[in-house]
Amino acid sequence: MPGTAEKGDHWGGQVRLADTDADGRSELLAAAPGENTDDGVVWWLAASTTGAVSTGSWSYGGGSLGASGTDARFGTPIDE
Repeated sequence: MPGTAEKGDHWGGQVRLADTDADGRSELLAAAPGENTDDGVVWWLAASTTGAVSTGSWSYGGGSLGASGTDARFGTPIDE
């Protein structure tokens, strides 16, 4: 998995399984609301036949969606 775990990231503070690509397997969405000094990001991990895998994973935050990402704690809630 890309990146480095840092104290206060709170990786996995919120998690959801969702079939985001309609292939019949649920991908893992894992929030890290404390990432980058409380800006927050959500990680997307692909699904394989054996479970979630880090290969091809990526993350996004408020800034990558066109919103202010500064101190947003993005990913604190992940709703269905």
